[in-house]
Parts: sequence; structure tokens; C-alpha cells
Amino acid sequence: MSKINVVPYLYLDTNVILDAIDNRWQPAVDLMNQIRKESWECCTSRFTVLEILDVKQEEKYIENLLVEGHRLSRVRDLLGIRRQPTRGLKVRELNEIYQQLYDKLSQEYSFINFEHPIDEKLWDKADAYGASTNIGSTDAIHLASAITIGCNILVTRDQDFRAIADDFIIAVLPEDISKGIKRLS
Repeated sequence: MSKINVVPYLYLDTNVILDAIDNRWQPAVDLMNQIRKESWECCTSRFTVLEILDVKQEEKYIENLLVEGHRLSRVRDLLGIRRQPTRGLKVRELNEIYQQLYDKLSQEYSFINFEHPIDEKLWDKADAYGASTNIGSTDAIHLASAITIGCNILVTRDQDFRAIADDFIIAVLPEDISKGIKRLS
């Protein structure tokens, strides 16, 4: 009996893409290089761009606070407040953040498809995952997106999300992609 080779269709969680584009975690960088080399199809949700923008804007906000001379303890206090009503970033700074992200994604990571799932059941699935598991709303949206889009492997660095998502889709850490692909066949 011959073994069927199933082609991986990867869904990349936000943390994996951030780790790669900021070169902050080598297994994510290695995974991106492997995806390019193997020409694997991969995607994420457009929601990921919003999450990355949020991180980049918060980084700029912190940088501005430090440049303005705020002590690190004050910055920590400000960050302890879950959501700032406004980060006080100038339109120019917001545009720069967006443009830098867009340029990086379109030039170096053009192989990642940023999907716009139109299936109206997406939100019902996200609601169901959020209500029936211990994952947060953003992870519920990512899980519902991965399944709605038709991916067969979800890649995340979030151990808790991975463990829960693995009940619905093969979910692996970036460094365990080969284990996930073996599970496909």
C-alpha cells in the first residue's frame, strides 16, 4: 500500500509572523525559510494585520514615552492599564508603522496569503470555540479562520492555544512542523 503525500496548507498565527518579521525567534524565521523553499501554501487572516499593527503601535508608544523622559516605572504603570484610550501617536507615525509593515509583508513575506474568509459561519464558529474552550477571543477567531479557510495545520508559538486547537486541527509549534506534516498522512 502506497503512502499518500498530503500537501500542507498552513495557517500562521500572529505570533509566528511577528517572530519572523522582527527576527525575534529563530524557529519562526526557519519556518518561513522552509515555507519558501518547499513552496508550501500558507495563510493567515486579515485580522493578523490588525494584531501586528496593534503591537507595532504599542512599541512606538513605549518608545515615545521613553524619549519624552518618562521613567521606566511610569511606562510600566501606563502599560499596566489594559487599554489606553489613545496612544497619542501622530498620524505620520501611524502611517509610517503601517507602511513599514505593509512593505515588509509584501516584499519579504509575499508568499503568505492574507485571507478574507467570507463564510458567515466564521463568526458562529469563533463564538462556539470561545464559549466551549479556554481560548481567548483572538485565538477563537484564528482557529475559526484556519478551519473555515481549509488549512490542515495551524502553526502557533502559544502553547495553550496549540494544545486546545489540536482538538480541532493539527496544531504545532514552528519547530515541530515536520511532526505536523507526518500527522497529515
